[in-house]
Amino acid sequence: MAKRTANHQYNGGKQYFDGEVQTSGDVYVDGALNSSGRITEKLTVTNVDARHNTLSAAQIKAGIVVHTSVTGAGNVTLDTAANIISGVPLDADDETVKVYYVNDGNRTLTLVAATGTTIADTGNTILEDEAMVLLVRRTSSTAVTVYPATS
Repeated sequence: MAKRTANHQYNGGKQYFDGEVQTSGDVYVDGALNSSGRITEKLTVTNVDARHNTLSAAQIKAGIVVHTSVTGAGNVTLDTAANIISGVPLDADDETVKVYYVNDGNRTLTLVAATGTTIADTGNTILEDEAMVLLVRRTSSTAVTVYPATS
């Protein structure tokens, strides 16, 4: 249930909240979500200290992966589309979630697709001491596409 700490009013079919609104559940917006301030997210850091990593649905849902790459060039293999769709969850086509992937190690990491997943820019790497934002988009009930947004 939403906690309202300020005025709430309807005007022309729109709801306006003047002040802070908090909720412990999901909020769905059908249309534009406009804010005159910052929209914040609560993200959890997952630490990986290994040469390779499977980017699991749980890691994607948590939001931040800090991967200390060691030994040699490593792979970041995506989880299967089925696991990502059910685990994040991504309930409808075109729903998208972002994950921040930080390589704080001294080896280059290469993104690798798995069953039902596509990487929009194959061969994309995350260099040592670099980071990348990954946009994970459901394209059908059995497929996701990952867009490496920055590096």
